[in-house]
Amino acid sequence: MFTLVRIHVPSVVLDADGTIARHVNPDYVWDYVIKNHKSWHSKEIRLLYMTQRHMQEDTSLIIDAECLDALVDFLVKHIAPLKYVRGFWILNMAKMRFFQLPSERGGEFSRYTVTLDVLPEYLNSVYEEISMLKPGRDIMVNYIAHTFQSFTAAMMISVLAVSRNHMEKWVEDCIKPLDGVMEAELTHISKTKRLVSQEEWLDSVGPYLVAPGGKNIVDIDPAYDDSMIAGC
Repeated sequence: MFTLVRIHVPSVVLDADGTIARHVNPDYVWDYVIKNHKSWHSKEIRLLYMTQRHMQEDTSLIIDAECLDALVDFLVKHIAPLKYVRGFWILNMAKMRFFQLPSERGGEFSRYTVTLDVLPEYLNSVYEEISMLKPGRDIMVNYIAHTFQSFTAAMMISVLAVSRNHMEKWVEDCIKPLDGVMEAELTHISKTKRLVSQEEWLDSVGPYLVAPGGKNIVDIDPAYDDSMIAGC
């Protein structure tokens, strides 16, 4: 089973007695995982990827777990004891599809997630329509999954894009108009790290890897390219 685990560490935390506020390094969990993750791999748990969402107080792990109990045992043993961790958010990634992407890509791509609020009767049609999209020049869908993380957040897609403007334009023009899509929330993934070798990665995702069979994602007008000023 694939899960996305968000580990919450506030930028400012109070000590146990609630009197002293401390500023926490935003890479507090990140550095700890980099240092220790190789010793955690087992038959029950494989940490695949680590990410950070822009301007959010969490670090996320994509984990291939044998079962939910094994996942919780791992979190309780290795992550929960960290002094400044304040909570977990576990998203089950059901019906995962990873899409084959071009090995050579022109320009630099940033990573984003789009969380979709979809009317239940349209879940399958939205899932299939997005799954059919072939990579374009500016936008490439990396994976899609049902998450049902709340009553109004049913599906998540991971997307590579040349810039945030490209992403916003694509979501407005191509995702929100799909029948059944009520809302789409866009999040920039500011930092990523693969935690396994290429061979181990393919061993985990191989059964879920597909080649989209529809039309290419349409190129977006260069006027929307903010990649040169995205860091400003």
